[in-house]
Amino acid sequence: MKKLEDLFKSALKDQELPYNKGAWNQMSKKLDARSSGASGNLNWILGAAGAVVVVTVGTLILINSNNGSNIQDNKEKSIASLETKSIENTKSNQIKSDELISEDQSQEEDIIEGTNNKTKIKGKTPSNEIKQPEVIEIIECCEEKVVQLIPPVYRETTVKEETLIENPGVKETLTFNSLTDKCLNDEFVYFNKNKQSIWLNTPANILIEIPGSSQFKESLNDKGLYHIGSLNASQEFVSQKSFNVFEAKSSQLLVEDHLNYENGLPQLSANSYSDEENTWYVNDKAVSSNRKENSFNLFKKGNYIISLKTKDDKGCTAVANVTFNVEDDYNLLAVNAFTPSSIDSRNRFFIPFALTQRATPFNMIVIDPADGAILFETSSADQPWDGIDRNTGKMVDENKSYVWKVILDQPESNEKPEYLGTVVRL
Repeated sequence: MKKLEDLFKSALKDQELPYNKGAWNQMSKKLDARSSGASGNLNWILGAAGAVVVVTVGTLILINSNNGSNIQDNKEKSIASLETKSIENTKSNQIKSDELISEDQSQEEDIIEGTNNKTKIKGKTPSNEIKQPEVIEIIECCEEKVVQLIPPVYRETTVKEETLIENPGVKETLTFNSLTDKCLNDEFVYFNKNKQSIWLNTPANILIEIPGSSQFKESLNDKGLYHIGSLNASQEFVSQKSFNVFEAKSSQLLVEDHLNYENGLPQLSANSYSDEENTWYVNDKAVSSNRKENSFNLFKKGNYIISLKTKDDKGCTAVANVTFNVEDDYNLLAVNAFTPSSIDSRNRFFIPFALTQRATPFNMIVIDPADGAILFETSSADQPWDGIDRNTGKMVDENKSYVWKVILDQPESNEKPEYLGTVVRL
């Protein structure tokens, strides 16, 4: 009983009932009104009620004490479990954090992967992208507190786009020949000593391959700047050597439209209006140079191509051509008949006219075609044939053809040394 009393004291020690002054006043008035005649009953009822209250309060305190003890034990167990899990999560997160930091440190270093002739440089993973630790959330439900672990949230990591860097590796060191300026339409000859191809870039930006260890020939049909070089890793042309192609200054050529026999030779006159270095050609054969005026002896009939090549200060040559036609062969300008009895002295004698104009040694004979006898012979233009047969001393027969022959001691260039013809004595 002592223990029960102590238990009630202990339970009621800290219990405080709220005090309501108005309620006690109302209760006092009702008790005063019923005090007459019901005093004894009321005292018994109040006593019984008080006992019930005491027993009820004690029972509640005892139950509440046991429940409080259980709740306190559960609370302490939950807190202990929570602390254990928190410590484990902290250790786990610390390990994960260390691993992530280690990975970040390793990712901060550039990773280079070689692939053939190109190198890929990978980007760096940001060092601040570390996994978040697990978050602990305590949810209150009913009379117990429930501990719930929320999964960690991870941020997405990004890697920089890969950047390609050309890595040509070990390549052959290319060599290029020395180049000089050229002229339009010249032939360009180049020997590529390298094992790999090099390229010729024209003024029109047209690339022409020159294979390795080969000789290259190309007609330079475009004027301007040419380049020799190679292709880089981006297949772009890189110039190493260059040369210019110049167009020559045009030649100006004037040619007469007829032959001139004033000197006893079949001469064609021509003129150049260029002050540059000139070279003259007849049918592609050079005949003279460095002359602005020139003449050509055209001894045979046919077409002739008169050419002038002019070389300018760039070393380029321009060519001008003129075609001329000769109708008859040159035969010393000899006539085919003469009249010894003519009043005109020019018709009384026979001598090829060219021999009278040319200062060249010669020998001429006249032959009778009937027997081959030599009727006349001379080596001087001042002693023409007058029609007298030197064997008989008489005039040869009229209207008869006789053969003449001239041999030149010093013929002109491209001139034959002997001439033959016939002449009729009228």
